[in-house]
Amino acid sequence: MPKKKIPIGAEGYISCSQLGNLYGCGYGTPLQVYDRYKGGPAPEFSDEQIRSMEFGTKFEDAVAQFFCYKKGLKVFRCGEQAWWKKDMPYFICHPDRIGNGTDSLGRRFAVEIKCVKPYSEGWGEEGTEEIPDNYYLQVQGYYACGVPCDVVYVACMRGNRVYIYEILPDEEVIADIIAKVRAAKESFDKEEVPEPSNYMEATTHYFRKLKAEAEGRPAGDEGRQLWAEMIANHKVLNDATAKEDELKAKMVALMGDAPSVITVGDDGKIKALAKVSESHRKVFDKEAFKADNSDLYAKYEKEQITKSVTFAWPRTKKEN
Repeated sequence: MPKKKIPIGAEGYISCSQLGNLYGCGYGTPLQVYDRYKGGPAPEFSDEQIRSMEFGTKFEDAVAQFFCYKKGLKVFRCGEQAWWKKDMPYFICHPDRIGNGTDSLGRRFAVEIKCVKPYSEGWGEEGTEEIPDNYYLQVQGYYACGVPCDVVYVACMRGNRVYIYEILPDEEVIADIIAKVRAAKESFDKEEVPEPSNYMEATTHYFRKLKAEAEGRPAGDEGRQLWAEMIANHKVLNDATAKEDELKAKMVALMGDAPSVITVGDDGKIKALAKVSESHRKVFDKEAFKADNSDLYAKYEKEQITKSVTFAWPRTKKEN
């Protein structure tokens, strides 16, 4: 049985759902795993990701019921009850369901429930082990954490159908997962920060530690080399942007007063290469509201601090 309840994403733990991030095939990054392990805030999600998670939460029970109906089995809900092995108490998992009894082959089982887009990639034929890599790692992680099961069923809702996959333990993958997690914990405990995957992630991570009295850091050879590469890339980008603006201006001039510039493709269909679009939306007139309701505006006014990095790009000299 599970040891105790541990909140998903708790400080000081690495969970099976984060394995894809550690391996570089998940929806997050190693730096996000590090930040959560160190007690940092949960990563911010896009509107699309939030809608996807809400969709999964709403339909999880329905998918579980369908699985039980189709397989003729019974399950327990796990919630935040976690499993782990004695020698790795920092590596935990939270299966969605645990089997009540055994399946038709006499195997103990667990159930992982996924609700994904109808045409999500990486899903193979029902009944196989062909599922996306990040989910496969998560399920193999259940075996690594000692979940009492001989098979893990993945019940996946894709569109208006539920597909069921059977994932058996792969000892080679399990051993690699254990080594990967142990290495990550050792690295995290030594304050070895994983490389950021992009500029936004870097600023999100490092600005949380920024102090007002902190002094600048000398660039050194590495910093100067990075700077030289950034300057070269910046020049290429500026040249490309300027050329694109020039070509756009010519296309707009060609359009003139017409609603579009069109061509006929090889298939005989008319295609708009450029067209005028217009959108209308109502916006709140903050300045007018402030002028008419200054006291009320001041009541709800708050200070907002935004931190950003300004790069000292070389100025472009204008020709006379």
